[in-house]
Amino acid sequence: MKNDYKTIDLTAWSQVGEGGNGTTYVSEQEPGIILKVSHLQDGTLEAVSKEFYTSQAVYELGIPTPRLFEIVRVGDEYGIKSELIGKKQSVGRFCGEHPDQIERIATRMAELGKQIHQTSVPSTQEWIPSMKALMLEALATTRMLSGKKLKEVTAYVESLDDTATLLHGDFSLGNLIFQGDTPYWIDLGRAVHGIPMFDLGHLYLFCNIFSKTERVQQIAHMTQKQLVEFWNAFAKAYNGPERMDAFTAECKRFAALDVVLLGHIQTLNWHERLFLGLLAKSLFKVEN
Repeated sequence: MKNDYKTIDLTAWSQVGEGGNGTTYVSEQEPGIILKVSHLQDGTLEAVSKEFYTSQAVYELGIPTPRLFEIVRVGDEYGIKSELIGKKQSVGRFCGEHPDQIERIATRMAELGKQIHQTSVPSTQEWIPSMKALMLEALATTRMLSGKKLKEVTAYVESLDDTATLLHGDFSLGNLIFQGDTPYWIDLGRAVHGIPMFDLGHLYLFCNIFSKTERVQQIAHMTQKQLVEFWNAFAKAYNGPERMDAFTAECKRFAALDVVLLGHIQTLNWHERLFLGLLAKSLFKVEN
């Protein structure tokens, strides 16, 4: 990787958004470009490079996502310049403003999610790692589980197929945007390969469990009731109306795994770590 990254002075840039992964800016001097200054692991070069090259790899696989142009330095942090998708809305914001459209948009997200899950990652692609390997790494270091339960969960993950199927890795309402009818997936820095249930468990966790928190409702621009409604419509469209109880139970199992994974890949304060730890124990207890 190069170390001579261009330095950006934010004086000429205006902030247009902020989320859990970073702050975004635009500049009249560079039309058609959006700058995202990463909050991942405090904006380290390693984290930003991972996001850049992984997202670029997903783009090259034919998934509709904005083009990435370059990594830049912003003060002591790093950011990414990419294609600006104008007049766009996230799934969450659109559904929050048009709750009568929740079923239609959830069905559309299910169709687009299946397109991702029908894409294979070449074995030569080093930037899109194995979700199974990442999950086993998380279990090997977690303090959320211990003893017999940890052994049971680890054995279950070891039994899963390590498929070449592409996964978004952060499959949620904020990471699918539309420009008119044209969809784009964003924030693909956590893309991996594995069985689709990992993506589905992540969405289940967001819509049915994290949706109880005011913070997630603000991020999603939707109420808890609307998020649950979205999940129900999505699940029916993705799985079909048959065997919904079994499908939901499997999603809950992978939602529990996702809590452990989040504790491994995200930088958390003590309060967040305590919350996720208690949640993991609760979810795995229910799983029994």
